[in-house]
Amino acid sequence: MSRSRQQVVRMLALVPYLQANEGVPVNEVAAEFGVTSKTIRDDLRLLMYTGTGEYAGELIDFDLTALEQDGVVHIHDAEFMTRPFRISTREGVALIVALRTLRASASGSELTVIDSALAKLESAVGDAAAAPVDVVLDQVDPTIHSTIVHALANGKRLELTYATVARDEQSDRSIDPRRLFTEQGKLYLEAWCLKAEDLRFFRLDRVIDAQLTAIDAEDHDVKVRDMSDGIFTVGEATPYALVDLHPRAHWLTEYYQVDLLEQSEEGIWRAKLYGADWAWLRRLVLRNAGSVTVVQPAGLAADVSSQAAVALRAYDEQ
Repeated sequence: MSRSRQQVVRMLALVPYLQANEGVPVNEVAAEFGVTSKTIRDDLRLLMYTGTGEYAGELIDFDLTALEQDGVVHIHDAEFMTRPFRISTREGVALIVALRTLRASASGSELTVIDSALAKLESAVGDAAAAPVDVVLDQVDPTIHSTIVHALANGKRLELTYATVARDEQSDRSIDPRRLFTEQGKLYLEAWCLKAEDLRFFRLDRVIDAQLTAIDAEDHDVKVRDMSDGIFTVGEATPYALVDLHPRAHWLTEYYQVDLLEQSEEGIWRAKLYGADWAWLRRLVLRNAGSVTVVQPAGLAADVSSQAAVALRAYDEQ
């Protein structure tokens, strides 16, 4: 389970616990939930933005003076958590579809929990949930999937063997997994790649092997990428540049949409590099200055050269 999911589960259990243990010291709460006192304090601050509305009395509240000065927790305006919520048929169907999607990428004990929730929701919603909704994902090796889920649940580092379609090769990676998600029928793992020293997405159907290690995954200080617009896909009108990739830029073929055309004996790869727009392509080339050379179009090559010259002059003027 990812850290964000762990926090949600903990906070859902935290409210009824605090209601039943009025005036409990923060350190006792932390010990009960197996986390640090700082983590509990952070959870409480977040809970103060949670409720049934947006005004006083509708949001969960705490006695901040008692919390900061005495280290004890007094919870207020959380009575709504003691009674069940009512959801509309439309909301129920939306939850059912979401759970069916989640089930398609789940494994092991997760399936039992999801199936139980689905059964209850489908029973409550009734005939409205009878319409078939099929969620189809590419097949993934169940052993690999289970290993990755286990690593996420226990916060462990993974050793991956990954197939790179762009150049028909395999590479070995040490990664700190962050989350699993589905996009356009594919199951992806977002992870910190120690080789690239950056976040990377790995399609699970391209993972050849996954080995769990005894090393704890590090919590790298990076934000989860917003996937609301989906993973970038190439279409007929997608802009692209013909580029030469020097060895230090070979990693681009593993992370971005690239058609590899030629590989020279000197280690320079000629490729089509696709982007959302020309401004994005220009920024990517500039960020990899010296490792990526634009061959075509001439306008982009000139634009990159001009922008690089401006940046160099700015350094000279300092």
